Amino acid sequence: MRHFIFVSSPHLASATAAPADDGVLATPRKVLAAALVMIVAQLAFRAWALNGSWYRFDDANFMSKLMSDGLSADLLFHGFAGHLMPGAFALTAWNFSLDPYAWAYPAVELLILQAVADLGALVFLCSAFGKRRGILPPLAVFLFSSISLPAFLTWGPGITQLPFLAAIFWGSWTHLTYLRTRRFRWALLTMLITLAAIAFGEKAMLLFWPYTVLALGWFATGDILTRVRTVAGRYLPGVLLYGVVSIGSAVAYLTLGAGSSKAAASSDANGFALVTQRFLFESWAPGVVGGPLRWKWIEGNSAGWAEPGAVVSVLAVGVLALLTYELARTRSIALRAWWLVGGIVVIDIALITAIRAGGVGADIALAYRYLTDTIAVTAMALALATLPLLGAVETLAPTRTSAFLDVPKRVAVATAIVTALGLFSSYSYAEGWHDDDNTRRYIDTVRADLADVEEPLPMADGPVPEWMVWGASYPYNQVSRVLRPLSDKMDFPRASTDNLYLVDEDGHIRPAAVDTVRRSVGAVDATPSLDRCTLRVRQTPLQVGLDGGVEGAGWWIRIAYVAGAKDAGRMRVTAGDHSYDVEIEPGFRSLYVRTGEGRFDTVGFQSLTPGSKPCLGGIEVGEVVPFGDPISGPGGED
Repeated sequence: MRHFIFVSSPHLASATAAPADDGVLATPRKVLAAALVMIVAQLAFRAWALNGSWYRFDDANFMSKLMSDGLSADLLFHGFAGHLMPGAFALTAWNFSLDPYAWAYPAVELLILQAVADLGALVFLCSAFGKRRGILPPLAVFLFSSISLPAFLTWGPGITQLPFLAAIFWGSWTHLTYLRTRRFRWALLTMLITLAAIAFGEKAMLLFWPYTVLALGWFATGDILTRVRTVAGRYLPGVLLYGVVSIGSAVAYLTLGAGSSKAAASSDANGFALVTQRFLFESWAPGVVGGPLRWKWIEGNSAGWAEPGAVVSVLAVGVLALLTYELARTRSIALRAWWLVGGIVVIDIALITAIRAGGVGADIALAYRYLTDTIAVTAMALALATLPLLGAVETLAPTRTSAFLDVPKRVAVATAIVTALGLFSSYSYAEGWHDDDNTRRYIDTVRADLADVEEPLPMADGPVPEWMVWGASYPYNQVSRVLRPLSDKMDFPRASTDNLYLVDEDGHIRPAAVDTVRRSVGAVDATPSLDRCTLRVRQTPLQVGLDGGVEGAGWWIRIAYVAGAKDAGRMRVTAGDHSYDVEIEPGFRSLYVRTGEGRFDTVGFQSLTPGSKPCLGGIEVGEVVPFGDPISGPGGED
């Protein structure tokens, strides 16, 4: 790859022709072969990275939502967490129908989508600029930058963003063909590609930005108003079609999906400035030139954040500034290509500020999953800024000699350095991602503990760890929903006698105990017996006071009682406005009851079976906590 070159001749005529100079990559066939080798190498690396991945964080939201509610029309057409993505949910539901915990299906699908995006990049570059070695540096930037890796490695962001990434290139290729030929079928195909991407995530509506920039920047002349009139007149059927699809998509999202977001917004100017700083100088710029080299892994956040440091950030911005200066100095209309990047970057920054930064802060811009699309348009802009666009009305031409752009070996060395740095950054991220695979360890531990369980265990429901699903996702963060595929092994009753279990932070199934915050007062005997009882439950309602009130849902009441054979039957327990009918079993028992919403400072009892008069012992109210060994460990059920 010694002879990568942006523009192979200082003369426009020879620059637009296929390269004819001698060299390692002197023929279109060799250029295409080199490009395919690069794509295969990238896919091989990403297959390795995927092999050590699994469902993570937002993926658990997908799992919980789908396994709780099923693939409903409401989910498909009203969205979830501010996103409208029927295609993503439909494919996820199909994967779950095969095996909800099998990573092989989504891994293969993500790799296929990445391959589609890679081939789309190659097709666009070859169609736009010819099979010349100048297309290889932009292709390398796209393939080996770490910017697109975080979204790729996890299902939720990947299945929504990779179709968008692929559509940037495939849609731009068909759009470019339409601009060249004015054949309406190419405009129609462009919109079909666009709608397919939008079906997997509403952010793909940003595709209309590169379509607009390509049309106005390279297929019209004059000032901006003249260009708009030219494009509108020359491509009127396409403009009308694009307008209907873009406006219709925006209205559909705002009507159906936008209201499903619960994210905290940050609309102040200072917040926008901080996000812009993080985004441009600490995320995007380092990522384009091979960074960030280092990552920060935050407790409770499964994704790594860029941590390039001041030196890397300054160097990255300096490199891009020098390249921009050299392009402006030696190539006509080169800087026009930066509009392609600038528009997407501004929109991304605005979205992060308005939707995400309010809850997390400006540092959210250090998460590359929010920058995925920028690397595709950056690679495209780099090609447009250095190569003449074939068939364009206005096209790039060299204006003077460049000591860098016109020296193939120097471009090759720079490309190799950026590629190596990008691979290092990607490898270090993948290693950290593999090491932080808490979700898989949690699920595997639960499944192992339940492997030999024959009858469903009575479980206390509650939230899974915050690093798995945020509490803001309630009720989809509850164990009963996230672990729905294991419902044949677990039951989540309102009341249970003697036995109650819970899932601890590590995924182990352990006996539950009530961490007491309130207890009974008055005539209740803490150690009742069949012969001596201070407080019996009869058919007349009975109220037992607590040493204080409790409020809210999800408290557990532990009720000790003793009953003889003749006392077997049913009893009603009342806490606040909620009543629970439970079975009374003979012997010394502990009854666990989960309360509903409301406030109470007494617990009511009433026998529902004539002749049944169980004797009450102590009453405790509190939260459940793990107690004792896991059921699969020493002292457990195994």
